[in-house]
Amino acid sequence: AYPFVLRDIALWVPESISSDVILNIITQEGGELVRVKRLFDTFTKEFPEGKKTSYAFNLVFQSYEKTLSDDEVNMVMEKIQSTLTKKGFEVR
Repeated sequence: AYPFVLRDIALWVPESISSDVILNIITQEGGELVRVKRLFDTFTKEFPEGKKTSYAFNLVFQSYEKTLSDDEVNMVMEKIQSTLTKKGFEVR
């Protein structure tokens, strides 16, 4: 009944980190407003400090109680990005 909001997030992580680790953080920090989390791109690249993997995700935000504002979704995205950054991952 209420519209959804789409956002994408992409980040570099050490090659040893799986996408499941990132999905768990997104789920935990995004809470009940993140309805769908879909990995849509993965690639690994050599850097001077070692190999890193890029993961890109589509996120679907939706409330079953009201229409979400951009500010509400942006706050959740900032929370997700902040946690990922604190873990040492590079959000791009």
